[in-house]
Amino acid sequence: MELVTVADLPKEQCTGCWACLNRCPTNCISMETDQEGFFYPVINTNQCIQCSKCVTVCPVLSPVSEPLSWEKPKCYAAWSKNESVRFHSTSGGVFTHLAEAVFAEGGMVAGAQYRKDHLVEHVLIHSSNELEKLRQSKYVQSEAGYIYRQVQAALKSGTPVLFVGTPCQCAALNIFLGQKYDHLYLCDFICRGVNSPKVYLAYLKELERTYRSPIKQVWFKNKTHGWNHFCTKILFENGEVYLADRETDPFMLGYIKRKISCYMRPSCYQCSFKGVSRPVDLTLGDFWGIENLLQDIDVNKGVSVVIIHSEKGKQLWHTVQNLYTIDNISLEFVKNHNACIINSVPTNSNLYRSMFFSLLDNIGYFKARELLENKEWSD
Repeated sequence: MELVTVADLPKEQCTGCWACLNRCPTNCISMETDQEGFFYPVINTNQCIQCSKCVTVCPVLSPVSEPLSWEKPKCYAAWSKNESVRFHSTSGGVFTHLAEAVFAEGGMVAGAQYRKDHLVEHVLIHSSNELEKLRQSKYVQSEAGYIYRQVQAALKSGTPVLFVGTPCQCAALNIFLGQKYDHLYLCDFICRGVNSPKVYLAYLKELERTYRSPIKQVWFKNKTHGWNHFCTKILFENGEVYLADRETDPFMLGYIKRKISCYMRPSCYQCSFKGVSRPVDLTLGDFWGIENLLQDIDVNKGVSVVIIHSEKGKQLWHTVQNLYTIDNISLEFVKNHNACIINSVPTNSNLYRSMFFSLLDNIGYFKARELLENKEWSD
């Protein structure tokens, strides 16, 4: 049966990209959270004219059919010459310098920032003075809002735009625009999946109770102990600091540990946007395993992998300054050390999902995680 609206799209397929809300000509679509805290489209049937534009803009229901990338992408290792930029970035700091290259063209950059409530939203920024708020990994799903409309308006005015988002968000923007723009640079990243905002907030609220203070700043993948031993660092208004590495921080463990990775978005367990060929110009990510190639260089400050998919991506890459780069990197090497390029998180990671969310509502985040981990070891 052919869908008339995205309201009938199964939850395990909806990525929460917000393209349908941006496309709707009558603004009858709102994005509302379910019991797990993820956003899904809800349609006001009194306003809906059943035009099906929400279906044709959905990157799952109407995927891009034509190949938009090179058959054999080119890979680079890169890191910033600016030590501060490198330290304050997730991996090597490449995003900052890509953005600066686009600003030098008189352009704008779209990316994810923290709001005051520590949730995440997509915004369009106009200068390098605003770049700091777009840096660093944010392990919770971004609210796209009307970012696609804003990007389209900028492009129609002739303004270059660098759009950085998850693979599904980039695919959604591509379809939403409906035409190619020479001055649009699409950049996704190697994505494991997005976590529930509800779970993330529950984690933060319990830390606030423990430290008896509101949170001032959330900093995932902090490099206090190095890139290879990244930490979660949370600063509180009272001056206290929470610092835990990826082996001890419960939120990060619940994200990366296979069997108890149970609070990612349902669609992330069967992601439609994995693979090497992507409708983007560049892909960024952590260059795990790079120490095997660069044995004489201190890689523990962070190294990015840069995958160039298109001629336009190549042209932008060649304008970027202030980076150390190494070319002729094997794509197979990159794939072998970062499985998330190709593979979704195994579905058996979802084994205890229902149990976890039931416990979360009844006993809170930390106790729910503890019980879940104890159950894993007993199974």
